[in-house]
Amino acid sequence: MRRNNPDRWHFTVETNAQGLSYVYAYQTRWDPVKKQSRRSAKRYAGRLHEDGRVSFGKRFLADFPAYAEGDFFYGVDKTLVDEVTYRQDFPAAPGPRPEEDPELDETLSAGVTWAAESIADQSGMRSDLKAVFGDDANDLLALAIYKLDNGGSMAACEDWRRNVYLQTRSRLSSQRISELMESVKQKNVESYFALRHQRILEQARSRQEKTFYALDNTSVSTYSTTIDDAEFGHAKRDPELRQINYTFVCDQATGDIAYAHAYAGSVNDVTALSDILYRMKSAGFDLEDTVLVTDRGYGSLYNVQKMLDLELRFIQGVRRAEDSVLRALDRYSASLRDVSFYNPRLEVYARTIKEDWTRNTDFGPVGKPVYVHLYRFPGGDELEMKQLAARIEDLLDILNEGGRRPDDLWRSCGRFVEKVSGRNGAVRWVRKDDAMRDACRYAGMFVLRTNEEEDPFRALWAYRLRGRVELDFNQFKNQVDGDRLRCSQTGYIGKLFICTLAAAIRLMMLKRARDCAAPRVSLPHNSIDCLLAKLRCIKADKRPSGNAWVTRPITKKQRDFLSLLLSVPLPPKVLR
Repeated sequence: MRRNNPDRWHFTVETNAQGLSYVYAYQTRWDPVKKQSRRSAKRYAGRLHEDGRVSFGKRFLADFPAYAEGDFFYGVDKTLVDEVTYRQDFPAAPGPRPEEDPELDETLSAGVTWAAESIADQSGMRSDLKAVFGDDANDLLALAIYKLDNGGSMAACEDWRRNVYLQTRSRLSSQRISELMESVKQKNVESYFALRHQRILEQARSRQEKTFYALDNTSVSTYSTTIDDAEFGHAKRDPELRQINYTFVCDQATGDIAYAHAYAGSVNDVTALSDILYRMKSAGFDLEDTVLVTDRGYGSLYNVQKMLDLELRFIQGVRRAEDSVLRALDRYSASLRDVSFYNPRLEVYARTIKEDWTRNTDFGPVGKPVYVHLYRFPGGDELEMKQLAARIEDLLDILNEGGRRPDDLWRSCGRFVEKVSGRNGAVRWVRKDDAMRDACRYAGMFVLRTNEEEDPFRALWAYRLRGRVELDFNQFKNQVDGDRLRCSQTGYIGKLFICTLAAAIRLMMLKRARDCAAPRVSLPHNSIDCLLAKLRCIKADKRPSGNAWVTRPITKKQRDFLSLLLSVPLPPKVLR
């Protein structure tokens, strides 16, 4: 190795306690034991000034006379470059030098925020926010990314902002956050979602695909007594708290949230559906080319008629309580065990019947056919019978031993046991087999009603996609702090909206990662949390000479996560 060859040296900067920065040169050598490169032959090169220029020491210039002619600057790739090259990356601003931002740390985490902002830009989310909220759009997006990246209380957002890179220098003080949440009104939210809906439709039409919207509801608990919609309902968690019902309408192709609506916590799903559809229509939603997919919680004959009258296309889960449905399942029970009606890919039997409905118009009723698809999943009845029998046996053991019966077990299995007296007058509890047969009579069977898909297997395929709205709720409640409201009437719409934006970005990330997975790159441990953790390792260091940050070398795996898995561009070398 020749000592006076500058091409074999690398450079780094160290800053002392007085804030003075110095440039050091070093070489690398391969460690055959640890199988990695290690620094060696470190030596002092010179002083780094605030304008990026390096003044070399005499000994360094004596060994490397090539640096004695002209000015050299500490470049973006930790190399020494001429001023022309340096100004290409760090152009000199006209006038006095801008004041540096003292609130940002010397090292920023850039991977998660860069990916989230890129997806927001690619999906048109930022543009739609600007169209509705104007100058507040970037701050709302920054709050959503905070919820995505951190998921904690809004009070910690200011500290988070100091440690991450955002393309816009949002000032997220506690006062500013309160002002933002109070500025979000229901009419703004509906205007934003109307733009999202239109954008989703245009993308689907460009792909020549149908637009399937999955619709579902969850409850959000709150301690607040000032929120008008907060009422006591039938919460599975924290029943002692008031709750708000919150509905998502999710685009099944992208994972984006096309609409969200909050309403009173005491209203059930069946009653709420007509109001949700009315609000979407009033907000300007063109639902002509959209298929609404809902579960059995929204299933009712009234809602079917309502959707027909509104000329909506739908696929709806059906409750097995309808007499006509039960009669159809009995009638076609043999067909649902016939291989002629079996689909091996979906692993289900299916049979279709046709219902005659009418749509009420200004000119009188018009006939509309509706298809009822009957399904049976092999083994479902045996599995349900097996699980029920096991719970009944547990209850019988407790009752016959004189123990105190558990309330939950008695509620679910009490109707399947009875007392009997033996010949010696002894009383014991036994199982009621006839009651079990009746309870499991339709186990493993499922019903869909639709005016869109005549093919039962295509209808089931579309219905299964609605699992993405369940993922939305999972992200919303468990990952972005949407499970409980700690705010007043004036701010709760804003809090829900920010958490909804965060859930939408997160689910779009998850959807892209699963769609783009390949043998060479896949979602680590099938977890979006693991992916975000790896992206947080992408760091950017502040330049000693300017209000800019330089990204550290990005590993091959990190580049694949960004470009291949999430389909976003790599961050530039210089971040401003």
